[in-house]
Amino acid sequence: MKVLLILIVLISSFLFSETLTLKETLLASPGVLFLDDITIEKVESEKNLMILLPGLEYLVTRDLLRTKFPEYDFTGPENVRITVEGYSSLKNAVFEEIGKKAEAKDFEAFVVKTFGTLPEKFEPQTIRVTKISKNLFSVFLRFPDTYVTLNMLLRKERNVVVLKRNINVGDVIKEEDVRLEKRNVFEIYGEPFFDVSEVVGKISRRYLKEGTVLTADMVKDPPDVVKGQVVPAYVDMGSIKVTTFVEVLENGYLGETVRAMNVESRKYVFGRVERGPVLRILEVVE
Repeated sequence: MKVLLILIVLISSFLFSETLTLKETLLASPGVLFLDDITIEKVESEKNLMILLPGLEYLVTRDLLRTKFPEYDFTGPENVRITVEGYSSLKNAVFEEIGKKAEAKDFEAFVVKTFGTLPEKFEPQTIRVTKISKNLFSVFLRFPDTYVTLNMLLRKERNVVVLKRNINVGDVIKEEDVRLEKRNVFEIYGEPFFDVSEVVGKISRRYLKEGTVLTADMVKDPPDVVKGQVVPAYVDMGSIKVTTFVEVLENGYLGETVRAMNVESRKYVFGRVERGPVLRILEVVE
């Protein structure tokens, strides 16, 4: 019976929950943010959403609102972007510390969650930044009368190389396989490429889906010698150097030892790949 009553209550709350329309942007004064501030409809709620500090920008997400206010449905934009009025010295100090920790410049940062209480004066005594993930940082601000902790998302959009089609392991990447797209570099794990010419001719290390941002760990340079290629080779005998030509029997990179066949004697040899490419013969297989 109790289970049935709980189900009825849940179903009723879902069917009759009020839908609120979110504003897209908001210019706010420093203080405390409430639900009523970011909705078109007037809402009586005393729940504190965020602490608004001067000069900073905030993003209030639907996920946060659903967690805080499960009794409401929300429509409109996925995020409400809030710009807080006020002097920029606090923002400059926060961004300077984030820049040191993130080793980045010229980025945007948005507060997505706050903890603490509103200070009387906005002059922090201590600023401490902790990296939570590649694009999420925690900023601890100690004020004379209280503290505030900010969770901040970083964003810096740049054109990066993106795949236009699925790529299989071992495929050589061609110019028609890639394009440039604007992406948030703080959401990319790995070292992205910013120019198409940097990836053309490289080989995929694994299967990659269309739309993937290419990073350095996903590709490798083509081999310096390839199977079937005929290259010069030599045997170093001290004062004498004997030269010949060999057919390479496997792909190889500079410094690697590969198997080959002497094109004249038809004997198999092993040699180290050197610049040229040239094969330095280390062993002849009788």
